This record gives sequence, structure tokens and C-alpha cells, in this order.
Amino acid sequence: MPVGSRSGPLGPTGVQESLSRLGEILTLAEVAEYLRIPKKTAYKMVRSGDLPAFKAGKHWRVLYSELGKWIARRSAQKGEPV
Repeated sequence: MPVGSRSGPLGPTGVQESLSRLGEILTLAEVAEYLRIPKKTAYKMVRSGDLPAFKAGKHWRVLYSELGKWIARRSAQKGEPV
């Protein structure tokens, strides 16, 4: 499926598709689109170590499963002061 044909990492079919994509590797542009943040912010989060990512050559990549875990941790911390 081409990148442009889906509405974000969860895609149009929601949970069912997300379960089949747990091992998928995302670009920071895809992560930023899904989180609805600027790419520059995504890069800052990765460089600071806040968002788990790895480098493939010169490019940062994020495991789809790790993004889900990160979101869950952030959601659980929502009531705590930042």
C-alpha cells in the first residue's frame, strides 16, 4: 500500500490493521503526521531521547510497536506534572 493512500500509521481500518503492522518501521515524517506535530518537533524528541528511535544509515526510524508503547506511557503520565 503506498504511503500516501493511508490516513496515518493506523490507516483506514483502525485496530485490525494496526495489529498486523506491529513490526513496521516508520519514518519520522510518518510519525510526525500521525502525532500531528511538525517534523522538526519529532526530530527534537528523537534527539533528546524522549521518543524511541534508531538510525538506519543517516535516517531516523521508529518501530510502530514502540510508538504505541510510547503513546501509552505518555497517556498514563498525563495526570502528572510535566
